[in-house]
Amino acid sequence: MKWDSSDQRDYRVVAVDEWRFLGIYPTLKARAGVYIFADAKLQVKYIGKAGAGRMVKEVADAIRRDKAYHATRIKALYTNSEANARSLEAALIDNYNPPNNRT
Repeated sequence: MKWDSSDQRDYRVVAVDEWRFLGIYPTLKARAGVYIFADAKLQVKYIGKAGAGRMVKEVADAIRRDKAYHATRIKALYTNSEANARSLEAALIDNYNPPNNRT
């Protein structure tokens, strides 16, 4: 399913890093939030969450676990708490049903 930009206006989102190439993920902010892997057409491939200060580490771990399969882009939605990141991740997974979240 293609990314819908209205999802970044969710009440739990306090800041957004726009789409960037997956290879430059280390430039993401060290905050709690949700990250989205997508292909060049912004078809969502995987959605993950990160606790406070763990965004880059969680993205690196997801890449090592092959969750970025067929993904070339990443987007980060930052939240003000880990609880908000967990609930936002669950809502987005329910909405998009990304293929790499099923494995």
